[in-house]
Amino acid sequence: MKFLPFSFLLAFCSMASVYGFGGAPGGPFSNGQYFPNDGTYTAVVRGQNLVGTVNFSTSTTGGNGSAGVSTIYFDGNTYTGNSQGSYNAQGSTMVVNFQGASQAQGEGTFTSTNSTSGLVVTGSYFDSLSLNGEAQCRVKNAFPNQIFKGNGQAVFQNLDFSGQLPRLSKSLPIPVSVSGVRVADTASQFTPADVRPPSVSQYTETTP
Repeated sequence: MKFLPFSFLLAFCSMASVYGFGGAPGGPFSNGQYFPNDGTYTAVVRGQNLVGTVNFSTSTTGGNGSAGVSTIYFDGNTYTGNSQGSYNAQGSTMVVNFQGASQAQGEGTFTSTNSTSGLVVTGSYFDSLSLNGEAQCRVKNAFPNQIFKGNGQAVFQNLDFSGQLPRLSKSLPIPVSVSGVRVADTASQFTPADVRPPSVSQYTETTP
């Protein structure tokens, strides 16, 4: 009887353990245990009076991933903007971020006079509705799919015109859930959106 060299048997066993006796990762006989770090993903974001989608890529050459896009519907308004995803293959985690805005009145100026001191306050503002969010997700490999689910929080903010001067409103936290899936094993390029949050410029006070 002819025996195979021990080195050959060791190499065969090592290869079998790496591939799980199912072939190379991603191949037709793979058990689906491994996915590349690069990829393109799509996910649904849900919360109270909130629903939307995010699409983003992860990339080993692009840090946290290439620019993604987001479209969120909240309380009757549409927020368009960007999204990002950071995939940790070793920890089986995914951090999903998104930023969006919906323009309201746009740019404007204001002037207010204090009747007691006689000081005149002037300034400018940009009126928009802002929605930013983040979710911590767990990643599960179920070949041929890779899915992720998690929870996080979105923050809504706008301008408050109820006083004499416009100012940023208090931030409104909104619990959200995220569920998504890998749609490609390569990173895609997205066109970044110009997201402009609400703001009030530094104003000056002068004596008339």
